[in-house]
Amino acid sequence: MSLVQDLADQLRVAREELPLPQVSAAAERLRTATGLLAWVLHHSATPISVPDLSRAVERLDHAAAALRVAQDRLDEYALALGMPVDAHGRADESWPSAVPAQAVRGEVAGSGDCRLADWWGERVALVTGEDFSAATLTADRADAAQSSVELLRRCVVAAHDGDRRRLHRHLAAAGPAVGLGLSAVAPALLRQLAMDLVGYPPRLEDLARVRRAALPLPAELLPQLPTEAAEEIVARICHTRPQRTADRSPVHPVDSATAAALLVAALLRANGRTADELAQVIEAERAAAGAAQQRAAERAEVNRAALRITDSGRRRSAVDELGRVPRPAARRRSGG
Repeated sequence: MSLVQDLADQLRVAREELPLPQVSAAAERLRTATGLLAWVLHHSATPISVPDLSRAVERLDHAAAALRVAQDRLDEYALALGMPVDAHGRADESWPSAVPAQAVRGEVAGSGDCRLADWWGERVALVTGEDFSAATLTADRADAAQSSVELLRRCVVAAHDGDRRRLHRHLAAAGPAVGLGLSAVAPALLRQLAMDLVGYPPRLEDLARVRRAALPLPAELLPQLPTEAAEEIVARICHTRPQRTADRSPVHPVDSATAAALLVAALLRANGRTADELAQVIEAERAAAGAAQQRAAERAEVNRAALRITDSGRRRSAVDELGRVPRPAARRRSGG
């Protein structure tokens, strides 16, 4: 083996050992955790104790970008040696397929994750009125939704079709990590749909109208779903405080996630939209959120500019004005 071939092999090994798939997988899982923490932050009595993972996700994204740059530099060096890139296994376009997937819940009997999946599946079976089957759950996980947005879309389609069994299978197969994310992604869409319904951001006086449009579908499709779950979400949409007695226990997380998905389906139908138009609502909400952030940034910049005095003439006049401020006269001492 020549020296050039040996160096090319070392470059290939170094490139393959770069932990890009692991870093990308960690960033994706942190994004999922961020969605769940957003739900916890919304319901927590002490929000300051809930950690923020956005900076960690940003750093992992920067690390992944640096690893891709390193891959490109290794490819360029191999080409400079006269070795074709394909000879040492270029896989830039296929690196997402190498991202390690999370272990399927329920495969290992007695594991903590299995108990978590059983807790989720049993509660979903309770609110949907369907039977919980571990064998069916394992088979459904092969086609489970991989994101909360995709799970929301599937649940909306099932709700519009009135298919309770399909709704149960989608929710149970998704598992708690993806399923609880419904409570994080749905509220913004619900506010957008409620605004489309009443013509402006919903307020307290619009609560009755939004309730009439949103609450019948969850009650009709899932009679065993506690009504408090949907009522609290609708109250927050209209910026009102949910009515909760002191002796009543908090709403179960599965109930909140399920109710959020059904309320999206109900308000879509109330606005004369189909499940296929959910993507348009998501894009409209993202555009509105981006515009709001842009306006907030512009207002902050205007306020900062107003506080700055960059013109030297204005600065001198401001100093002169300060010098002309009358000082309090010294108190005369009375003679003995």
